[in-house]
Amino acid sequence: MAALLTLACVPRSKHPVPSATRVAAPEDWLEQWLAAFNDERASTYPDFVRAHIPTLVPYLDDDLGLREATGGFTLLRREQTAPGQITAWVRDRNWDRFSKVMLSIGDGRIDDLSFLGAPPPNDFAIRRLSEHEALAQLRQKLTVEATADRFSGAVLVARNGDVLFREAYGAQDVERGLHATPATRFCIGSMGKMFTAVAVLQLVQDGRLRLTDTIASLLPAHPDTALARQVTVKHLLTHTGGTGDFFGADYDAHAAELHTPSDFIRLFGTREAAFPPGSRWGYSNFGFILLGAIVEQVSGLAWDAYLERNVFRTAGMPATSPVASAGNTALPYTGAARTGLKPLPFYAGLPAGGGYSTVDDLHRFGTVLRDARLLDARHLDMLTTANVQAGNSQWSLGLRVDVRNGEACYGHRGSAPGVNADFAIYPLSGYEVIVLANRGHPHAANVADFIGARLPRAPR
Repeated sequence: MAALLTLACVPRSKHPVPSATRVAAPEDWLEQWLAAFNDERASTYPDFVRAHIPTLVPYLDDDLGLREATGGFTLLRREQTAPGQITAWVRDRNWDRFSKVMLSIGDGRIDDLSFLGAPPPNDFAIRRLSEHEALAQLRQKLTVEATADRFSGAVLVARNGDVLFREAYGAQDVERGLHATPATRFCIGSMGKMFTAVAVLQLVQDGRLRLTDTIASLLPAHPDTALARQVTVKHLLTHTGGTGDFFGADYDAHAAELHTPSDFIRLFGTREAAFPPGSRWGYSNFGFILLGAIVEQVSGLAWDAYLERNVFRTAGMPATSPVASAGNTALPYTGAARTGLKPLPFYAGLPAGGGYSTVDDLHRFGTVLRDARLLDARHLDMLTTANVQAGNSQWSLGLRVDVRNGEACYGHRGSAPGVNADFAIYPLSGYEVIVLANRGHPHAANVADFIGARLPRAPR
């Protein structure tokens, strides 16, 4: 899943940043960027970004959090992938994660820098452990990271419904000195999309909706566009409709007015498709806003009321809702502990994500889902079986389908400034891993990858 390296301002260092303005070669820019990113002095990287990547200055706090989580990068290889562009393959110093970083070089500066996940090299291997050994290593790793103030969140590991590991680390609220607990509610970001997907497939299962129905046939209030006439429910569930995102200048200018799916459709409904519907995969937040509107139109209930009645109540999820609650919800934090964590406002939940839950509620959701109490066996198979290729993973009718160290899993992730969440079910071995963090990507993803790669595989 692609995400820009996000970069913002902290006080300028007394240490000078090496000048790169006279160096034109992309590999030299890469070396200087990587040296600044890995420098242990708090202000070196902000100074480098202000001097040489000005377009990324507003996002620096998020990047400082990423640097703290990763421990910096080890360069594995590099390649000039286009004129004025260089791509580097790197590995986290603190974790098992691999990434590729692409720099586009302009006139005396870096015009753009993007950060993508990457599969591990063919010769990289992690040894599977016994269940006891894997959980002991997880506890040891989390203790080290939390003691260094590099992880704050809750973690649950279960097998065939039985909870094996349920612990929390770090702060729920730094200023008030409140520690996180397993019962703390965390923002789950885009993980909330899996609830919307279940709702849609319930309506399909009940015969009230078809996967081949188009936006135009289901939403009379949607503008009459080629996109609305061509994009189907299946396209929306699989992120293949070309419906794009809604974040950007228009969203920023009207955010205070956007509360319901109808509000979003009024602002963004006249856009054309980003690519021919069905031609490829392209992650779409707006597509799941449209699915929320479809749930409302077909069921006669507001999307959140439908989820409460037909998903959360059925699964026994009392702590899950679109809104934060005073006292037991973790504040989202951007930045890094070493340079200053900054609390962010709570996010509002939407059909595309942003709601709140706990590791216990999500475990209950996973249990009733696998027990076919939310969907029958046929529609559960639709939800959990790979349907389209999506970068380094695949996508079903609503979920990410992936492989961690040779073991297949399905679930969903969530990420935003101050938010990172990972939910994964391993159907062959019976394991379930849930990680929620109140810091940005990759704080939860790193933990989920770590334990997912070490738990025993199912017998072959």
